[in-house]
Amino acid sequence: MSSTWNTTVKNLTCLDKEALTQQAPMLTMALCAAAVLFATVPLQIPELTIALFGAMVYAWLHMFEPKKQGKTMADPLKAERGYLKSKDIEASMSGHAARPSKKKEVKQECRKPSSVPISAPTFQGVGWEAEVGELLSQIMPTAEGNQMVKDLVSSVKRAIWPFLPEAEVAGFAIGNPARRCAYGVAVPEIDIVLTVSPEVILRGLERKGTPGGCSVLRRDPRKLHKAAIRACTDQLVSKAGFKFRRSAFKSEDPKVTLLAPGASEGAVSLDFSVNSAMPLHSAALLTECGRLEPRAKELILLVRRWARDRGISHVAKGHLPPYAWSLLAVYFLQAGSEDGSGLLPPLAGFERSAALAGKAGSRMESGSERSPSKDTEGQKSTAALFKEFVHFYAEDFNYRNEAVSVRLGRRAPPEIALPLNVIVPQSGVATEVAPSIEDPFDVKRNLGSCMTAVSFARLREELSRVDAMCSSGCPLEKLLEPWVPPEREVAESNHSSDEALAG
Repeated sequence: MSSTWNTTVKNLTCLDKEALTQQAPMLTMALCAAAVLFATVPLQIPELTIALFGAMVYAWLHMFEPKKQGKTMADPLKAERGYLKSKDIEASMSGHAARPSKKKEVKQECRKPSSVPISAPTFQGVGWEAEVGELLSQIMPTAEGNQMVKDLVSSVKRAIWPFLPEAEVAGFAIGNPARRCAYGVAVPEIDIVLTVSPEVILRGLERKGTPGGCSVLRRDPRKLHKAAIRACTDQLVSKAGFKFRRSAFKSEDPKVTLLAPGASEGAVSLDFSVNSAMPLHSAALLTECGRLEPRAKELILLVRRWARDRGISHVAKGHLPPYAWSLLAVYFLQAGSEDGSGLLPPLAGFERSAALAGKAGSRMESGSERSPSKDTEGQKSTAALFKEFVHFYAEDFNYRNEAVSVRLGRRAPPEIALPLNVIVPQSGVATEVAPSIEDPFDVKRNLGSCMTAVSFARLREELSRVDAMCSSGCPLEKLLEPWVPPEREVAESNHSSDEALAG
């Protein structure tokens, strides 16, 4: 028996390595069978029978095991959570370094039919000054608008109380929310903010029976806020009659847009968020601008209305948020004049806003508490300031080398802490830098980071358009004509032309 085993081993040793690799499974089974045979020969017949029966059962069970694939695939869940990087895996398999990710293609906006189209506003006054004054009387905050916000806050409190009884609800309105205008649903004038601690949110989600448990949410504040917004939206829609419009969970401040109870398409809409500080900062800045310089508040409202009517204030499409347009107007009044003087001081001169920025950790510049200068050329009207505002950002401001910093209140390059949004056009031409707009309450946050090549081109186009119209004496009605995206065929044709020129 020993000589037989030695002969078998010698024969196996003489096999070619390639043949051994190809027949590895069969050889392994043969060796295992031989080992079992020689190990069980000295046993008695009953023991041998039991051993053979066990081997047969094991072989039978082994037949039902799933076969392993020849190539190891990355687990998609692990890759999504960051444990594995598919590009690194592909690079290691191919022997090349991982390539940078391809930029997501940005699609142009195309016209969609509207059930409630909004036409351009009409005015009774004659002339630019009279038309702007008439519009300002319509968009300024009113007692009716403030009462509307209070009623909405009460409705939200009643709906949320069974879920989060400890939460505080605050409402903010910029302008007059009772006035209908273009993109009124896409860019609401009302913000409802729920302020609540993470511990209270977790207890509320546990009472509500949120699927997936709260252990993951406890470790990720952003996911916790999203879960709270979803749960609150469910309460508002099912209990208070709100209508869900859209969500914006990819933005830095997650939120949902809702229609007020009893509202139809194009009626009163609002943005609902949890623990968001931006609405408070925006409202505080607007209030103090009105206290320091009434024309500043009027200019902010006029700029925001123009940006919304012309479709360049919709964050979901890559445009600047309304809060950023407020900062653009404030910065212009600080540093936009040709003689270097400004109607507004730096942020340190805003008492309440400076205090909020200090709590948020924003750094105030020493010696930046200068007082605003007075109008040496007489009181410029808000209508005249709007023309200068448009010309400043259309012709004078250097988007590549300057930053909008209300905190500093002077023209200067972006600071190192502020990330730049470098835009790579799809046509492959030279890169551009989107507007660098520093959040005065968070100096590391660039409010222009949401812009794309398409939205930046649209911004430059609109600024040039309005600047030319203001120079030619065009009426305000024409300037505020609601922007309509091009037809799909025209947009695709323009996109193809750009690609052809790039090639």
